[in-house]
Amino acid sequence: MPENSSKISLPWTEEHTAFCYQHHICPAAKSLWQWLMMQGAIAEELEPDLSEFNATVAKARGKGYSHNYLKQIFDQLVEHRVIQVVKQYSWKIFKLLVRPLEWLKPPRKKREKNLQNHNLSYTSDPSNDKSVVPGDIQQQHSNSDINLETLAEVGIHYDSTEKEVLERPTHEIKLALLMFNLRGGLDKILNPEGFIRRCLRQRWWEFPRNYNLLLKMFGNSTEWDELFPSG
Repeated sequence: MPENSSKISLPWTEEHTAFCYQHHICPAAKSLWQWLMMQGAIAEELEPDLSEFNATVAKARGKGYSHNYLKQIFDQLVEHRVIQVVKQYSWKIFKLLVRPLEWLKPPRKKREKNLQNHNLSYTSDPSNDKSVVPGDIQQQHSNSDINLETLAEVGIHYDSTEKEVLERPTHEIKLALLMFNLRGGLDKILNPEGFIRRCLRQRWWEFPRNYNLLLKMFGNSTEWDELFPSG
């Protein structure tokens, strides 16, 4: 791949370091993150070659990382949504985006809601706690049933014990299905259950290109509020 001619050195902040500590991102993965930040603009597509990163590692420590370890630290950044893979050309060359730190934080409205709930816990009557918990559990069961049926309707089947997928908010299931259909659906995706699971884990609908496409498709409709209830 041709070397990016417009490499941009972006500052590494204390917030980045705190994120690494919070999510147990290993030092090697942290170094890879820093290197990727210098390969191009944040939130814009770039095509880094991991062998180039390994060459810089070799200069610093005498030898580069093994193929398996390099893949492991790369996957760690993917798992924590630091990077979004758009396309994989080989084991070491990808088209990807490095997400800005703000993307990795909980949405502001969600944080405010959590803070309000936290404050209420100090003022609410403890006797009300027992009445709240069963309702939450009932809501989870309701979501699971709805999600199970929604997925089954399009030919995607999970066991009813698959909590990671089925207990997600219904609007996230709908977003994952939109991503599934945009990628070709059952005609092109051989493992639809795995696709949906990964989509939910990595929240592919937040990927700028996907988000903008959804905005173009649903931005002027009432369905947008259903897909993105928090704004």
